[in-house]
Amino acid sequence: MSIAIKHMDIDQLPKTPSTFANVVEQFLQECCILEEQQSIEDAQLFANFRAYYKRVWQGEPHPALLGQFRVELTQRGYHSSSDKHPTWYGLTLRLKEA
Repeated sequence: MSIAIKHMDIDQLPKTPSTFANVVEQFLQECCILEEQQSIEDAQLFANFRAYYKRVWQGEPHPALLGQFRVELTQRGYHSSSDKHPTWYGLTLRLKEA
C-alpha cells in the first residue's frame, strides 16, 4: 500500500483539522514504511508522531492529538488490534540513518 502526497509547507497553513490530516499524511510518507506485512505498537508509533508534530508546529499542542491521530489512521484504512495497547497493521517506522 502506498499513498502519494505533495509535500507542502505546513508552517504557512492555519492550524485546522484538515491541516492536522496533512501533518499525519506527511508523517506517514516521511517516517513510515507502508507495507501490508508491517506492524507497530500504538505507543511507539504515537510517540514518534507526537515528536514529529511538535517539530512541525514548533511545540504547539493539538487539543485531541492521540484520539485524532487514531481516527486519521483508521480513515486511511489502517487497522489495529482492539486491546488496551493496540498494534497497528500495515505500517511501521523507518529506521533512522546513523
